[in-house]
Amino acid sequence: MTSAFAGLIGFLHEQDLTTRIRQIEERYLGVTAADVAGLAEAASLSPQLLHAALLVRQHTGRINDLIHAAVIAQALPLILEAGERVDRRPSLASGNDDSRRFDLQTDRRVAEFKVSQWKGKDSMRKRMVFADLVNLAMHADGLRAQLYVTGPRPIRYLRTATSSALAVLGRSSPLQRAEFEKRFGGYDMSVREFTAGPAAHVEMIDLATFLPALA
Repeated sequence: MTSAFAGLIGFLHEQDLTTRIRQIEERYLGVTAADVAGLAEAASLSPQLLHAALLVRQHTGRINDLIHAAVIAQALPLILEAGERVDRRPSLASGNDDSRRFDLQTDRRVAEFKVSQWKGKDSMRKRMVFADLVNLAMHADGLRAQLYVTGPRPIRYLRTATSSALAVLGRSSPLQRAEFEKRFGGYDMSVREFTAGPAAHVEMIDLATFLPALA
């Protein structure tokens, strides 16, 4: 596994991957069956590299869960106050279950963590961060409610988006949508209107301000 990972990293770091793939693509232009056999080896796209990539992918399929867990573990010493007690087992991996509605619940706060970095095409991330905001707004039960995100884009989206709140919740659970409609109506409410209104008590905090590795 170690040698496979080292070989794959070596290939990826030798040159920008996009540039390298484009150069390899150009080598294939105009080739015939007589010429094509040796191109893969010449481009270092060998059976060994394929095996290494498949092996690494098999063992790193849950890398996002590992990042999520590490971020929360690093953040907790920085955000918990003196005497604050964690009341439920935190949800370090992505996704919660019925017994743990939030990533973190203490005797003073509930919090959700979104650690993905937005790149500009973030439709799924927008739906997920809004669903977490709705969850916090509906179920904080008198505790401080906090939404931790990575970078300024998620917060800017929540504060400025004019998309219909119900439309953004379109792929959330039917139970969440039904509860949203029952509690907030929302047929004409936009994301930004919900953020400034029913969710105004939810603090939105950029993790990168105190975890520089995420910046």
